[in-house]
Amino acid sequence: MYVSSRNLRTTSAGVMPQAVNLVNYIVGLLNENHGGQFGAATQVAGDPAAIGVLGRYETLADYERMLGAVAADTEMQGAVQLAAHLFTNETADTLWNIRIPPDEPETYSNVSTSRITLTRINDAMVFAAEVASTVSSITGHGVGLATAATGDRSRIVWVGYNTSLAEMDGQSADLEADESYLDLFGRSEGLLIPNSLEQTIWRSTTV
Repeated sequence: MYVSSRNLRTTSAGVMPQAVNLVNYIVGLLNENHGGQFGAATQVAGDPAAIGVLGRYETLADYERMLGAVAADTEMQGAVQLAAHLFTNETADTLWNIRIPPDEPETYSNVSTSRITLTRINDAMVFAAEVASTVSSITGHGVGLATAATGDRSRIVWVGYNTSLAEMDGQSADLEADESYLDLFGRSEGLLIPNSLEQTIWRSTTV
């Protein structure tokens, strides 16, 4: 399974409501007209001008078919043109290979990114899968794991979903009180690039 991610930045935080409405409209077209599995989200306590768009595909052939369908959809292209003045040119696309599927999407996404040591890729991926399994066991929520299929191939991402920030906060407290979770940080040496772990929270605009 694969996920495409497109990170957009609005020209200012002031146009965010208009930009979100237009992105949600485009996501609706993708899902309704082309059978897509797309969603959009904005950051919580992060970049106030950021909008993320995700699409899910069973195979790369499905991804290729979607690209062709979008290119041929005049309504879609018109909507994209309407959005041009709302966004900067700082658009970034990544295709991710889903190694462990997460639970079904909820309102909030808890996204942790890091970079693995490619010379120890096998050991690093076993460790990354253990991280996902450990966090899932402690929190009771299935955490997914993905690796970058485009761009910097050392990038990995863990994704978990929550219905509220309060629920997310409770899970964080459970993790920080669990020795098996805390032990993972010490064991990451040599497997993850130092200081590469970052966390962002996204709030869905389409769920």
